[in-house]
Amino acid sequence: MIIRQNFNYILLKSLIIIFFLLCDSLSSIAQDEIIDLETRKKELTENAYKGDAESQYMLGRLALETKNPPDHSTAVYWFRIASESNHLKAQEMLGAQLFSGLGVPANPKEASIWWHKAAMSGSSTAQASLGVLYALGSGVKKNLIESYKWLTIASLNGNKAAAIQRDDSISLQMTADEIREAQKRIDLIINQIKK
Repeated sequence: MIIRQNFNYILLKSLIIIFFLLCDSLSSIAQDEIIDLETRKKELTENAYKGDAESQYMLGRLALETKNPPDHSTAVYWFRIASESNHLKAQEMLGAQLFSGLGVPANPKEASIWWHKAAMSGSSTAQASLGVLYALGSGVKKNLIESYKWLTIASLNGNKAAAIQRDDSISLQMTADEIREAQKRIDLIINQIKK
């Protein structure tokens, strides 16, 4: 029982780290350039309504960065629209907002769908997030083979935290046969992921 509690604590901590890594990238908007915020928001809004996914994503970021407290509902609105246009970063952020229940009721199942789309487009953050979801059984059926697969793919794409998560918790709970099965699944899907 204590081992399971420690395992769940480590997984939850990993998800929090992944979420903060996503949020950390948000702080760069204010440092990119010094401009009149209202002018920038007006330009972005005009472009967003014309269907520009990057502008939609940026409006979501602005809702999180320029409001105190952050306007999560507006962020989710814009991230969702940009995600539907296959904007990778928007899909990552929408998944994080849905998983954590910020701006919307928590919905790990929908988060897993958006993270899967981003993972198949090459997002190592989304790949690691899927790995953790499968380990927890949050939004998806608990499956350590799938967890190992996604964490390995994320680590192959440079996500060091995913490799640590895989090696320090997931692989310790798996049999050699399960790890071999995960390796087969990695080989089957790795070429389908966009680079």
